[in-house]
Amino acid sequence: MREKTVTKKEMADELARLRQREKRYRNLIEESRDAFIITQYDGTFVDFNQAMVDIFGYSREEMMTMKAQQLYLDVNDRARFQEEMEKHGTVRNYKMMFKKKDGKDISCLITMTAIYQEGRIWGYNGIIHNITERKQAEELYSKLAHNSQAGVFVLQNSKFRFVNPYMRIHSGYTEEELLDMDPMELVHPDDREKVRREAVRMLQGVRQFPYEHRTVRKDGSIIWVLENVTSIDYFGHRATLGNSMNITREREARIKLEEIETLESSILSAIPHAVIGLENRQIIFANDSVKDVFGWDPEEVIGKRTRIFYRSDEDFEEIGRRFYPVLENQETYSDEFPCRRKDGRDIICSVSSSRVGGTLREKRIVVVYEDVTERKAGEESLRESEEKYAAVVEQAMYGVVIIQNEVYTFVNRAMADITGYDVDDLVGMPFLNIFTQAYRKVVMQRYKRRMSGRKVLPLYEAQVLCKDGTIKDVEIAFGIITINKQAADMGYVRDITARKRAEEELTKSFERIQRRLEETVNALASMTEKRDPYTAGHQQRVTQLARAIAEEMELPESQVEGTVVAATLHDIGKIYEPAEILSKPDILTEIEMLMMKVHPDVAYEILKNIDFPWPVARIVRQHHERYDGSGYPDGLKGEEILLEARIIAVADVVEAMASHRPYRSALGIEQALEEIINNRGILYDPKVVDACLQVFRERGFVFKMHPYTELRLRCSN
Repeated sequence: MREKTVTKKEMADELARLRQREKRYRNLIEESRDAFIITQYDGTFVDFNQAMVDIFGYSREEMMTMKAQQLYLDVNDRARFQEEMEKHGTVRNYKMMFKKKDGKDISCLITMTAIYQEGRIWGYNGIIHNITERKQAEELYSKLAHNSQAGVFVLQNSKFRFVNPYMRIHSGYTEEELLDMDPMELVHPDDREKVRREAVRMLQGVRQFPYEHRTVRKDGSIIWVLENVTSIDYFGHRATLGNSMNITREREARIKLEEIETLESSILSAIPHAVIGLENRQIIFANDSVKDVFGWDPEEVIGKRTRIFYRSDEDFEEIGRRFYPVLENQETYSDEFPCRRKDGRDIICSVSSSRVGGTLREKRIVVVYEDVTERKAGEESLRESEEKYAAVVEQAMYGVVIIQNEVYTFVNRAMADITGYDVDDLVGMPFLNIFTQAYRKVVMQRYKRRMSGRKVLPLYEAQVLCKDGTIKDVEIAFGIITINKQAADMGYVRDITARKRAEEELTKSFERIQRRLEETVNALASMTEKRDPYTAGHQQRVTQLARAIAEEMELPESQVEGTVVAATLHDIGKIYEPAEILSKPDILTEIEMLMMKVHPDVAYEILKNIDFPWPVARIVRQHHERYDGSGYPDGLKGEEILLEARIIAVADVVEAMASHRPYRSALGIEQALEEIINNRGILYDPKVVDACLQVFRERGFVFKMHPYTELRLRCSN
């Protein structure tokens, strides 16, 4: 009796285990992301899991009233599926297209087994695996590989097995030629060992960043590429996936940037005033003149707060309250402030500051300190005693003048010596008379701004026309004073002709600086764009297009470079234009337009004495001339206009129309191209117009940020 009871218990336990196992299997099926289904031969659903509902979007109740053939994208696929099942009784990873309830197509893999009853197929059970996302990812990868601006390739058994179009472009070989060659044939012989070593390190996971090397193109030219590789499975076998990017221009730009930084460092050291860089009021760099102004060695001040330059904590806080709020809203600010040297002696400094970048982030600024203690003491003495003032002025080595109502009311002997006029001749003379024609406008503009109370740079250069007809370079500085309760302009004039000549000779002797003039030119050109926020980047984009046109016309490399330098500087004359005209949101008046039209002449005067290897000054002067003679300033036409100027004229018009302006929105590239097409042979050189159209429509030219500017912005941020 007892044995029978045990047997029943064992049977009950076994049944419980089977039910438990069935429950686990059911849970696994329900939790699966793949659809598990059972259907009858006619397509009626017998059972399915939740994934079937999720994949097709129908509710369980809806699907139980449907047949499987209603899910096929092509109803004929159902018949083909049943034929396969009749032949083999099973299918594995059978590709099939279905449609969801919302009408969207999905791609699936089917693995099914026939269910037989009395020797005939009663129905089917199996799995539907949705591969739509995987298929889309494969298509996306294929598109990315074929449209990538980097070379993409697959290596297997030391042979190319796949190359994308860009790989063919930057190597110069056809796809058939690449697939038949050893990849090392593309690598410069001197770099092959390095490439093998770095590639192995990358494949082993030792190296985490790309490596650079030289590639020899089919035509024998050499380019620099940035390359990385990784192991992949390619059609069931191990392979190497790699990509390489042409970085020739970026590498050249990097080298040029390093050279310009060296040049800038030299210039910084040559400035006679203390120059420091600050971040959160902590000194991060200082030039050698810090020693002259404050008595500190540059190495001593690095890492310290600027408190060391002031008399007290109160002074330190006060200058911060004066400067930083202003620099939040404008790029530069200047003021005079009491300071203290390392030896404890108090001095007065002219403090000029400029924020780094477009915004005042982390209080990053550059500050220039000029010790003006003696000058301030002299001014104080002048205010205290007219006799002392006269004595000091008459003995000064610089020319000292006072201007009221636009005439000289006082000049000292040094001023007479500079100009060649007697003192009596100068007193009462209109003050503009001694300046050359080219400088009269800017001198008058600065005079009017000072007299109206606006901020003006205190120091600038000009040229004076002496009594004997000779021209001298001078450095002038003015400030507003009050004489007999009336505002007057007082300043000094220093003859810097000898210095200018020495600088010119020094410039000629530095061949290395001449070779890198383009980088310095770019920095100079940016000064113009900073004054006009609406045309920021205009000169750089004109330069990009001018270069592309010149190269399309197959000009000699030297002529292309001359075009680039001139294009970079073509609007430098606008540095003397009033900012309110440059950024005016309305159409300019006739007078304002006339003022704008002098910028080629101003640019010519700025550039004519610079010993460029190309006629840059003449090119810039002519960039507003027109093919039919209707341009300015000289009304030149046809071949009378330098070819480089004709190229810049077209590039300037296209960029200006395609970009936003204060008085109108951007008109777009197509309207800009329509303008040069309509005026081909009238306003613009036909050959230049044809090259420009080729650049846009055949070469796919687009304006982009200049690499140097991009790098500089990244560094500043």
